[in-house]
Amino acid sequence: MKHKRKVGGTGPKSPGPPAPEAASPPIPILISTFIVFVTGNILISSLSQLGPQYLEPIYGNIFSSLGFYHGTVISLILGAIIGTYYWRHILKTMGTASNKSPGNLSAIDIKVGRVLYTTLDMTALLTALAPLHASYLFRWSGALGPMWGPLLTHCVLSFPVVLLSAFAVCVAVGRISHDLYMEKRQLAIAVGAFGIISMAVWLGYQYGSTHRSCQGMLVSAGYSGLSALVIKLLVGYQEDLDAAAAFKAHQKELKDGNAETDQHVQTHKRQSHKLRFIPTIACICLAITALYTDRTCDTGVVAYDSSIKDLTNYKMLFREESTTGWVTVVDERDRGLRFMRSGHSLIGGHWLRTSESIFGIFYYADAVRMIKHRKSNPVSKQKRMYELQPQGWSQKLSRQAFIGDGTERALIIGLGVGITARSFYEQNVRVDVVEIDQAVYDAAVQYFGLPRKLNSVNIMDGRLFIDEAHTGTYDYVVHDVFTGGSVPASLFSQSAIMQLKRILKPDGVLAMNYVGVPNDKRTLSHVARTIGTAFPFMRCFAETTKDLDAMANIMFFASAKHVLFDITSDVLRAMGKISLRSRVLATMLDNELNISEFIHNSTIQPITDDWNPLSDWQVDTAIQHWQAMREILPTAYWLNY
Repeated sequence: MKHKRKVGGTGPKSPGPPAPEAASPPIPILISTFIVFVTGNILISSLSQLGPQYLEPIYGNIFSSLGFYHGTVISLILGAIIGTYYWRHILKTMGTASNKSPGNLSAIDIKVGRVLYTTLDMTALLTALAPLHASYLFRWSGALGPMWGPLLTHCVLSFPVVLLSAFAVCVAVGRISHDLYMEKRQLAIAVGAFGIISMAVWLGYQYGSTHRSCQGMLVSAGYSGLSALVIKLLVGYQEDLDAAAAFKAHQKELKDGNAETDQHVQTHKRQSHKLRFIPTIACICLAITALYTDRTCDTGVVAYDSSIKDLTNYKMLFREESTTGWVTVVDERDRGLRFMRSGHSLIGGHWLRTSESIFGIFYYADAVRMIKHRKSNPVSKQKRMYELQPQGWSQKLSRQAFIGDGTERALIIGLGVGITARSFYEQNVRVDVVEIDQAVYDAAVQYFGLPRKLNSVNIMDGRLFIDEAHTGTYDYVVHDVFTGGSVPASLFSQSAIMQLKRILKPDGVLAMNYVGVPNDKRTLSHVARTIGTAFPFMRCFAETTKDLDAMANIMFFASAKHVLFDITSDVLRAMGKISLRSRVLATMLDNELNISEFIHNSTIQPITDDWNPLSDWQVDTAIQHWQAMREILPTAYWLNY
């Protein structure tokens, strides 16, 4: 019996149509997203430095930073939220999220590219306009005050750029995550993006901290504008590729006349694309205009505008933007004085006729050499010299008794205009200076008579210096680091005070100036208690006790031995009754503040590196200081730095 062979059966089937090739991610969009990652993070990181730095000469170092961190975080969150929703809007308008065909992705890429370069154009224009916006808003600083003025200025200068940068980064992240083969590359992309962002943040921080405020803003604008320009070229390249592919497809289906019409449409589109470069040209023009017209972009000495009535009495001698902000030296003709400005603060000055300090508190430091039972005490020294050489020395105190033997060493942390350093140098004391700002030292030497032949000059952070200094080196340490309305809190912590005690000799003396309100028992008690943890003996003197609720310089004297001053009438007479130093020291003992209840009170917590509320506590003092500066000198002076 024969069996019929089945037709069809299980034989080999004919092959079907070939599967589409896997589409690799388009190079233009990958480069564009990478540029946005780097540019956005560099802008945010650099503005975190440049934003407060730009406002510091007008509002001081406290208010220019007060609320800036929170405003930046809020701007980042808002930018991320808006960017996320806008990405979803793109997906909704361009097709469903599940439609990941190459054709749809190409249209999304072009849309995303346009959004990215438009956003970077906006950040470039806003940053390039920063000097113009700032100069206008600064005119209202007197009316707005130190609390609201900086916040409003940041809302115009920094926060919009941060928001737009976060927006662009989130849109770029959305595009990278919406890919045909995201599942296979998800881990690699996440790790790579994290590395890129981390590196960009670090580079941005370094980049922002090395630029001056105005130039830094303009360089940021140029960087953002250049990034936008590159993305425009990439998007244009992608559009040309899509147009060429579409044109070839249409040639197979349409007649030649219709093809010519399509070519005309493409030519019209290319011409319209040229308008994309208008923001780039505008950014360049704005940056050049600011560079040559805004005084904050000029690093040299700039003469005051003679048309401003309040400035006709002043002449600028020195001007440089440095570590602590803008440092300037100015002569005031009417009163015959010269002073140094750093940021929104006067850090010292002298009378042109006598070269004496305009601030008497700096002469308090001279009292460290007038403590009883020290070899530097002029009264004790005069007696010893008379006993050894009765024919060569008189019992009457002379200026020669103030001159040391060259073995004493003094450390001065915070130079100012060099009043204390110069006084010690003239008394034959070996002086080591620690000053964080090179411009301050240069101005003190050039315009305030600071001797060049000091024992050493160290341009560095004071805390770093005392941590590394040798034990038992100094007879005296003068600690005066107030500027811009506040003191660096790290130099008032318990560990810093312990280090100061370590580098002092066993009988050495610390003179520490703190600017505050004498009746502010909270701050005064904690500062006194902190010093008391290292030194058993301490006394405190205010610059004046006429108004204990007003801001004043407060000088602490601390030592391991009793602090008893020998400021007698003979000492003052030897100094010269008409000198400002003798007049200041004559009244110093009358301005003593009673801090005995704070020194060894264990219920008062000392200030530490981990618990240091000084920055927050100084806000009220900084307001008084800001207002006092505006009363001492006219507003026009503070605006024209």
